[in-house]
Amino acid sequence: DRGTTLSRYRYPTGNSGGPSHLSCFEKDLTSASWTFNVEGVRLKKTLRLGWRSNVAAVSYVVHSDHPVTLNLRPYIMLRDFHHRLEDLDTSRFNVSHEGRRVVVEAEGSAVTLCCDAGVYLCDAHVTAPVDYHISRSREATPTFGEPLWSPGIFSIPCAAGTTQCTVSIALSPDEPDLSLAMRTDRREHLERVYSSSAAVLGSAAYVESLRPLIDAADDFLVTRRIAGSELMTVIAGYPWFADWGRDTMISMPGLMLTTGRLAEARSCLMAFAQHVSEGMIPNCFDDAGKVHYNTVDASLWYLEAVRAYAEASRERLPVDGPLLRAAREIVQGYEAGTRFGICVDAADGLVKAGDANTQLTWMDALRNGIAFTPRYGKCVEINALWCNGLRSLADLVEFDDPPLSAELRGKSDRAAKSFNESFVRPDGLGLYDRLQPDGSGVAGQWVPIAEIRPNQLFATSLRHGPLEARHQRAVVDVCRQHLLTPVGMRTLAAEDASYRGRFKGDMMQRDAAYHNGTVWPWLIGPYCEALLRAEGFSQQARDEVAGALSQLLAHMGRGGCLGQIAEVYDGDEPRDQEGCTAQAWSVAEVLRISSMLLGAQ
Repeated sequence: DRGTTLSRYRYPTGNSGGPSHLSCFEKDLTSASWTFNVEGVRLKKTLRLGWRSNVAAVSYVVHSDHPVTLNLRPYIMLRDFHHRLEDLDTSRFNVSHEGRRVVVEAEGSAVTLCCDAGVYLCDAHVTAPVDYHISRSREATPTFGEPLWSPGIFSIPCAAGTTQCTVSIALSPDEPDLSLAMRTDRREHLERVYSSSAAVLGSAAYVESLRPLIDAADDFLVTRRIAGSELMTVIAGYPWFADWGRDTMISMPGLMLTTGRLAEARSCLMAFAQHVSEGMIPNCFDDAGKVHYNTVDASLWYLEAVRAYAEASRERLPVDGPLLRAAREIVQGYEAGTRFGICVDAADGLVKAGDANTQLTWMDALRNGIAFTPRYGKCVEINALWCNGLRSLADLVEFDDPPLSAELRGKSDRAAKSFNESFVRPDGLGLYDRLQPDGSGVAGQWVPIAEIRPNQLFATSLRHGPLEARHQRAVVDVCRQHLLTPVGMRTLAAEDASYRGRFKGDMMQRDAAYHNGTVWPWLIGPYCEALLRAEGFSQQARDEVAGALSQLLAHMGRGGCLGQIAEVYDGDEPRDQEGCTAQAWSVAEVLRISSMLLGAQ
């Protein structure tokens, strides 16, 4: 008897595990399939994931002109996805089985597998260390991988003709589901989302044009259990990120409001409202459920998300209700002063935060004690968000509390006046990126930093952005000339001495480039909205925006994670796709602006 291995691994020696017999790959909304052809045998393997459950099923269809045996060997590691088990101790695994049902436990986690055909054979196996070559390129190490462990084999005899079988796997407490291929819950759910999207956009034809983005958006929406309730949140990116406060608030309008998912948007806002502390919403919840507060902008993006939700839902939010109570706590916390030196400067009403050793804005790369983009003091987008948030909250509380509304509007006007006096560059090149302490130790002495970065766009793109109309075109023009690419915005002008055009190398090199030239697709959102607002939503501006979105939309159908938009691209040509292969705010902003274009038409 001869055997053929269809699995392929990369080993440090270069051995890939044999030739590839793959002849076809297919993907649709709920499944991915691989077809193999080997000496008169055709095998189609189809992977399906459970909807809102930690369950998967792999179905096999074998067409053969002679009897064969299909041996399926699952490799199971049961480890944190950020870690590796280089020195694998197989005693960490505890295996039990009954018939074709197998349970593997390790360090408090358990996975269950079952098969609907053949027999299960106890046959533990450990591979040679497998080389994770993409990760190795980031770690400045000659080897990067781990051995893989398998508890045994599902062996299925296949007569001449056609044989079908399925293996399902589930992470505890979920259970395997061998009928997953028959389930239609995800499709039915998306049909409801299409209907709610049509109600927002006013046309089923518009929804049809946006379906790839609507489908992609759904992949990021998950639930988190808080105080016994299931509340909606957003996975920032696959495969590495959890739910982050900043990413969730920026993504919420595109992922949820554009598609009419108002109840889920409210649930999302409630999830973070329950964790406001000293005027801050969490930046992230770690895998152990611990809450981390280490950002200056997530709370300000919360204010913008509440404004957008109230507008989309037409719900009059009570001033003492949970959402506006959280919003008021944020404003009060910033005015009183909170963590990391975040506070409002009494001298001008602008927000200042951090020092040379903190990374509190979205440009937050920090490794081995090195802050690669040290943005502290008074940052341009932070103060645009602050002015926008004050004005938004003033509008939202006006019905219930007119005095508070007037007070907030006055603070917003004062901060906006200071903003225009402090951030507008006299050379016509848009706005300063930030004002930093001059180093003299004398309070109130600030030095403007004249880096050309996309952060200035928010002063024009936000609904209540502080920038005077006469300066808005200059911001759009400088960003178009120095930062715009076909796949998003560079994070720093190429002419700057700190510019890095390649997001390559080890993690130190990548972090150095992360916000110093690397292109971020999500920034196409504020660029396009700033352009539309600066040009009064003219037809010429709408045409330019449509062109700016076209390349990103084309990328969804080729390379990387099919049907998604990546986290980042190189600043220089040929602009390789890098970082997370699917990023929530990349999809959200393209969907939001695409929807805005349809509305503008």
